[in-house]
Amino acid sequence: MQMENVSDATQRQCRCVKEPVGSIPIARIIDKLDSLFAKDDNEEAKRVLEFWESEARALNDKRGLCEILSEEIGFYRRTGDSQKGLAAVENALSILDCIDDGDSVANATIYLNCATTMKAFGKAEEALRYYDKARLVYDRMLPADDYRFAGLYNNFATALGDLGRFNEAREHYLKAIGILQSKGGFGEVAVSYVNLAQLAYDEAQIAGRDCDDEVEGYLNAAYDCLDDTTLERDANYASICAKCAQAFGFFGYFMQKNELEKRAAQIYGK
Repeated sequence: MQMENVSDATQRQCRCVKEPVGSIPIARIIDKLDSLFAKDDNEEAKRVLEFWESEARALNDKRGLCEILSEEIGFYRRTGDSQKGLAAVENALSILDCIDDGDSVANATIYLNCATTMKAFGKAEEALRYYDKARLVYDRMLPADDYRFAGLYNNFATALGDLGRFNEAREHYLKAIGILQSKGGFGEVAVSYVNLAQLAYDEAQIAGRDCDDEVEGYLNAAYDCLDDTTLERDANYASICAKCAQAFGFFGYFMQKNELEKRAAQIYGK
């Protein structure tokens, strides 16, 4: 695993002060962003993020700025803007260098978010250390079946898969599924199953073997999950459908792809 040079952190421009001048209303901002994401209104969400980033900087609100940057990190990952996404990661990490004491679950989740965006934009090897930083805090401060572990395992697995560590990746996906299933119905189980399908395909391509049955099994499990009538048909469900639709399309399951896209569009339309 590639480790960060000692000088990397010190080179980041961290300008911490002991007393913030003021603070931004982070809870209200998150509520606003959630309402915009529920409508798939990315343009307005981007405007809101940029406005409050500027306000947090003006107030010297390091904690608020870090939270806004974390939202930007996820937003630019979803919209595919690698330049702004990685810049937000760098900014967030520079602040965490100053304010993180190693005992904050909230900070660990920001490390997880940073790592996931780094992986998404081709920096899987560099992302591993931040997945590990998040895991160490989660292990120490959360119960083993906490829902947040599922997000950690699922995202960590994608990086391991990119690096060809297929057995480790599979174990992490199955851990995520186990946690989610133990707590009832979650659409995110479907994401883990389509990720397992992609993992099986990538591994088979390298090994030069067939994997059609294995892929079909994972995709059927994913679709069964999304057909669960107990799942709330909300913005999160729409996002999951849209994400899974891409995987079904990749494997040639176009009827399922079209149906999932239709479900997402109907929810966003409301």
